[in-house]
Amino acid sequence: MKKNNRFLTIGISVVAAAALVLAGTTPSNAAGKKLSSIRIAVVIKGLDNPYFVSVKQGIIDTAKKLGVVANVQAAPGLNDDIGQANKLDALAGQNYDCYIVIPITSNNLSQGLGKVTKAGKPIINIDSPVDPASLKAAGGKITSFAGTDNTAAGKAGGVSMLKLIGSGKKIGLIAGLAGNVTSNARIAGFEAGAAGSTFVGPVNADWDTTKALDAANAMLVANPDIAAFFAANDQMAQGVAKAVAAAGKKIPVYGVDGLMDNLNLIKAGSVTASISQYPYVMGKMGVEACVVLAQGGKVPAWTITPYGVIDSSNVDVALKSGNQTPPGGYKDPYAPLIKK
Repeated sequence: MKKNNRFLTIGISVVAAAALVLAGTTPSNAAGKKLSSIRIAVVIKGLDNPYFVSVKQGIIDTAKKLGVVANVQAAPGLNDDIGQANKLDALAGQNYDCYIVIPITSNNLSQGLGKVTKAGKPIINIDSPVDPASLKAAGGKITSFAGTDNTAAGKAGGVSMLKLIGSGKKIGLIAGLAGNVTSNARIAGFEAGAAGSTFVGPVNADWDTTKALDAANAMLVANPDIAAFFAANDQMAQGVAKAVAAAGKKIPVYGVDGLMDNLNLIKAGSVTASISQYPYVMGKMGVEACVVLAQGGKVPAWTITPYGVIDSSNVDVALKSGNQTPPGGYKDPYAPLIKK
């Protein structure tokens, strides 16, 4: 029953977040602006994770291509929620046409977003959703969300892993920050995809390689029959892979994100797979959505961005393309709405 409640909570959170999105609306500040006059403020997570470097690159490249201004501010560190909130507060009172945010925790940006909403500015939330209850309390509203369905991505990893090891085996779970919505969804999705397995953990390693290494070491000592590991991001998967190698074992290690470093490790054989998100695409979509709104248009309330499992069967293709976009393309609801 406890596990079922976890899935229910995740589902309710997604529905509640969607209810706080202004579907099909045009913000009051929209004035049909020319591309060259559009100014976008962006607050993302720390650039000490390559994932967010890719998000930033997608934003910068798209802004340059469209001829708009994008001021990208990153949190001082991956887990510095207060520092990130201060970045948004500094931008909230300035005259930007639209704001793009990726919160570190589900509620650390809610107060700043309330200020942005009260100023009549649209907000595009990408990657990690803002907590609907704290956002509502602060008087904030999200205009559009674009991000991975993390539960579905985790489930795809679980299904893939079962094909390798079979059912009924013991799997170690390494999570990110305690209480983090993204981490919780990935872990819960993986457990659903690998149903029938015995799970050790999850143990929180704060998205950190070294902490994941230590956690995996402890798990292997206490459970020498662990048959595989799933880590909620690629950086932690790298730490797990080191622990597995040090223990002299050859067992599958899965991560999430599709970072180039991890793809090289998949090629080398030390990491087995990564459920690849496409952070460059998320950054691109964020800018496109802001441009549509600044031009007086309407955008979808909720957009699921692409993901896919990368393993030895397709890693060469991903490496060759830089893994910026999915090999088979993707549906972009924002780009066709931009007035060039």
